Amino acid sequence: MTDIPAAITKKLAASLRMLSSDSDGDLIAAGRAIIRLLKGSGADIHALAARIETLNGGGLTDAEMRKLYDAGYSAGVRDTENRQHGSTNFHNVDGTPDWHEIARSCQQRSDRLSEKEQNFINDMTSRTVWREPTEKQAKWLRSIFYRLGGRI
Repeated sequence: MTDIPAAITKKLAASLRMLSSDSDGDLIAAGRAIIRLLKGSGADIHALAARIETLNGGGLTDAEMRKLYDAGYSAGVRDTENRQHGSTNFHNVDGTPDWHEIARSCQQRSDRLSEKEQNFINDMTSRTVWREPTEKQAKWLRSIFYRLGGRI
């Protein structure tokens, strides 16, 4: 029993689809075409059945497929987060505010703020690169942001 060459898989697929026909002639022709294609490639119906039983060719275990899925998912999350860090979006992927972007937005309009507020905004812009503001800081930052016309 040999494996089925990739070159005939499209023809096999077409013949397998013909098995859904209501016509007895189509069913017989499809069955014979499948046997003929397999025989011509050095395979047999047992090779086809084995291929169907191991749809992914037996090459990957469930754990390996899960690892690939998780890696792809993580890469997708990172890509989405990177796209959402533009100047017009003030949310992280998990829905929490992106404090650094909020602070930067306030800093760009700081000419409308008091000196004390300007100092606070400049401080928050540098601090929020590495950490989230305290509850009190977040409340004041959000208040300034809304007063300057910001929307979350």
